[in-house]
Amino acid sequence: MYFEDNAGVIVNPKGEMKGSATTGPIGKECADLWPRIASAANAIV
Repeated sequence: MYFEDNAGVIVNPKGEMKGSATTGPIGKECADLWPRIASAANAIV
């Protein structure tokens, strides 16, 4: 799998996102490690 852009999500020490939304898909590996980020994603690949 290849993504053209690098991306990041800013989180606090508790692992909560500083923002409220993500744009574009997130990887399944990320979703497995950080379920709170996965819940805000519009697609998991």
